[in-house]
Formats: sequence, C-alpha cells, structure tokens
Amino acid sequence: MRSVFWLLGLPFRALAWVFRRIRLWVSRYTVLKLHLHGEMADRHQAPGLLAALSSRPRGPSLVDVLIALDRARRDRRIQAVIIELGQLHSGLARSEELRDALHAVVAAGKPVAIYFENPSLGAYLASVGASHLCLAPSGELSITGMCSEITFFKGLLDKIGLRAQLVARGKYKSARETFAANEMSDASREMANALVDDLFEQAVDNIALARDLSTDQVRAALDAGPLRADEAKEHKLIDQLGDYSALRAWVKEQVGKYRAVNLHRYLTLSGHLCRGKAVPIAVIDVGGHIKSGRSSHGPDGPQSTGSRSFVRALKAVHHDDDIRAILLRVDSPGGSALASDLMYQALQDARVDKPIVISMGDVAASGGYFVAGLHDCPIFASHSTITGSIGVLGGKFEARELYEKLGIKKEIVSRGKRARYLSDYSAFNEDESAKLERDLDAFYRDFVSKMADGRGKTYEEMHELAQGRVWTGRQAEGVGLTDRRGGYLAALGEIRKILELDEDRSLALVEAVAEKRRFPLRVEWNMPEQALPRLLRQPLLMARHFEHDRIFALLPFDIRFR
Repeated sequence: MRSVFWLLGLPFRALAWVFRRIRLWVSRYTVLKLHLHGEMADRHQAPGLLAALSSRPRGPSLVDVLIALDRARRDRRIQAVIIELGQLHSGLARSEELRDALHAVVAAGKPVAIYFENPSLGAYLASVGASHLCLAPSGELSITGMCSEITFFKGLLDKIGLRAQLVARGKYKSARETFAANEMSDASREMANALVDDLFEQAVDNIALARDLSTDQVRAALDAGPLRADEAKEHKLIDQLGDYSALRAWVKEQVGKYRAVNLHRYLTLSGHLCRGKAVPIAVIDVGGHIKSGRSSHGPDGPQSTGSRSFVRALKAVHHDDDIRAILLRVDSPGGSALASDLMYQALQDARVDKPIVISMGDVAASGGYFVAGLHDCPIFASHSTITGSIGVLGGKFEARELYEKLGIKKEIVSRGKRARYLSDYSAFNEDESAKLERDLDAFYRDFVSKMADGRGKTYEEMHELAQGRVWTGRQAEGVGLTDRRGGYLAALGEIRKILELDEDRSLALVEAVAEKRRFPLRVEWNMPEQALPRLLRQPLLMARHFEHDRIFALLPFDIRFR
C-alpha cells in the first residue's frame, strides 16, 4: 500500500520539483549565498571511514566554490554574493585562488559581502577580495604575521637510540637536518628567511591594495594583532561590526529585496550559462606524499599518491578518445624518487597525445615539482604556492642502540658484499657510504636534466635554481620554474585556449581514478598515525618511507603559517 501512495504522489513531487526551479529561473533578484567552513579540499571524493566518523567539519570543495563564483560573475540574475565564513582551513595558495575569484565578481559590478567571527590569516587573505567585511562585535581578527616553524628530532632520536644516516644532494636540501641536526644550517636559514620575507610581503601588499591602506598601516595592524573587533575596525581592516543579520541588511541596501540560493542548488541550476555539449576534461590529482604502490586517503582528502594508482588512472584517460585534455593538479611535498620518476614518465607519454596543463596548489615541491616539470606543458601556480626543492635525499635509520635498550638482539647471517646495506642493525661502512653517494649523484643529475629539458634551460642554468632550494610561486615565476600566476580557473582557461573553445563553452570535469570502488566508504589502515599529534606524524611518516625506498625527492620541511 505504501508503494501505491508513493506512485500516486510521484506526479505531484515532479511538479513541485519543476516549480521550485522555475521560480529560480525567472527570479531577477537573486543572491548567491555561501557557507565556507572546515577543510577546503580541491575536490570532494568518496569519504574514508575515518572521515565519516570524524567530528571535524567538511566544507565545500574549492572547485565547486570557484566555479559557482565564476558563473555568478557572468549571470545577470545574480545581484550579489553573501558569504558566512566559519573556521575555514585553507592554505595560502587556496586562499589566493578564492580571493581572485571574489575580486572578479566585485570587478563585474556585483557586491560581495562576508561575515566572520574569528578568521585566521588564510581566511582573512581570501576575504579581502570581497567588497564588504563584517566582523562579529565579540569576535577577533586572529592575524599576527607569519612564521615558519621547523622541528628538529635529533634530541629525541638520541634519547631512544635511533641514528639518522642521511645524505642529501643540493646545498639547500635540508630535510636531513630535521633528523640529524639540532639547528638550521646557514643555507637552510637563508632559504627560510627568503620564503617568509616574500610571503609576508605578498600578504601585506594584498591587504593594503584591497583595503586602500599603506603598507606601513598594514604592518602596524599586524604587529598589534590579534585584534579585537573594535581594534580591527579602527585599523580599517573591516567595514562593519555586527552579526549575520546586519550583513544581510547591508546587502539588501545594495540590491533591494532579494532571494538567496545556496551553492549546491546554484551549481545544479546554472548549467545553462555554459552552452554547447560539454567537453570532457580529465582531472588527475597528485595529493599528499608520493609513494610506490597504491594511493591512500585520510579524513581530509588524499593522504598519499601511489605511483601504481596514478599510472593506471592516467593510462585510462590517455587511451579514452572522449577526453580532450588533462588538468594535472599538484598539491604534494614529494616523496619517493622512484615513484615520482614513474609518474613523470607516464605523463611524458600522455602529453604526446593529449594537452596537459598543470595547476599547483599550496605545495608542489621536490617530487611534486618533478611530476609537473613536463616539456611543453604550461605550469600555473599562485604566488604563494611553495614549489621547487629540486634535490634528493637518501640513507637509512640505524636502530641497534634502540634494540639494545628494548632488550632486542639480532644475529645476521649474510652473503654478498652489501647484503647489510639497508639493515637497521648496522651503520653504513665506507663502501656502502660511497655507493649511496654515487646513487644520489646519479639521481640528482637525472632530476636536474629532466627539469632543464622541461623548462627549456641548460643543465647549468637549472642546477643554479635547483640544489634543493624552495621557492614561492612568485619567485619561481621570476626565475622560470613556472609559467603564469593562477589556479584552477586559470588552468581551465588555458585548456579552453588550447582547444580553441569559447569562454562559455561547457566543460565536463572527469575525475581520473585507477579503479572503481565497490563501497562509498574506504577503510583507513593508518588510523594510529592519524590519531597522533601533527608534530609526531613527520618522523613516523619518514620511517614508513624508508621501509620501501632509499632515495627521496621530498620537501625539506613542513611549512605552516599563522
């Protein structure tokens, strides 16, 4: 009987569905309403089990927000954009992409209003692209400047009896210092200062330009931070003190009476802004650490990119005649040198038949830069992207003293001159150390040669830019390691240009996957690691790397700014 009633009600539900959409189609005074909060991943994938059970909020994806704002910019029905900004977790490059998209809407003559209560530096830097900022009267502007925190684990390793026998190639390739030293080398300090100087200068300049302030005024405001709401208003970093209803009242003053439409509904109903049959574009991600084997996912999206999964996914779109181009999105500090090279070779094969455009996220360094350094493939990076770090690291962790402290003893029976080469029970001898040095030299030369070919430089020119040095996106563009400033939308615009498509031609973004998943929830096998404090994940992650590989193209340090 229940089925009968359901069938009888189906026509009425269909009419209601159509009516709701007709109301939106004919509305001339519509405001796009966004609620941005939680982790802003590039694109949402099927959630892992840990993510499904986690209480940590999951916000809308960056791509959905960027596409919605781009459509709103061109949509004559959308009169304004109103945003409620919660605890948004976003890197500086993603913040830059969001700021550019907001600024484009404002430049089209449409007000963009944002309400927040306690924005971080990244959230505020994204917000300054708007035309009106409203802060809760009891809120706080939590911006104090920038700092790079580099953690050294040698003291801990000494206490437990673990010795890092690591060798690096490149003056600035300082990843070994994290485990084998107690302070930064002069080269590492020089590089860190250059990074923080440039990123801080960018932040100050962007705030000053957006808020019509001098750079001295902005620096004074940052030095006075964190700022109470009244102090933020006094420093002219916000426009209004009030709650969310006060912001809605301001929007009503600008555009008159309006109807609001949320992100999901607008994306569903704004497809008519793109004309013609959708052109399929494959999107393939390099996210998290690069490793051999299969990719894995954590509660906040990709945790690692496995070369096996990546190559399979790439081959699938490479041989799909319907796919017209490939957008490679890189947000990775690197990892296994072997896995990075395998992915690079697969991309080199694919680019012969299909155009590839690279978009760099917050970090595309070392192995992350390796996979992006393709010949004749344009690289787009935000000015605040962390990139470069062309260098290699290799070695092992020797744990004999640790075993002895734990009451563990090993007896080794071996055959072959270097049978104990990777044993964690003995240090490298002179012959083994020489072998490691030769292998690192060979891989570094190969790495630099391939990047020189990809960027149209001589080996000597690329070597000067390499040596493990990390660059901001703005610095990288200046020295020729990237091509143009921009993010997802800029990369898609380049694909339209290559394929000779109009701006309003519809694109169908197809996710490239290695295999179809039977279940929407993926069980995470690395739950203990995810339960650890962020500080302690780095040594555990390195230990896992050394179980499978011995040479790495990895960012020297974990960079976070607050």
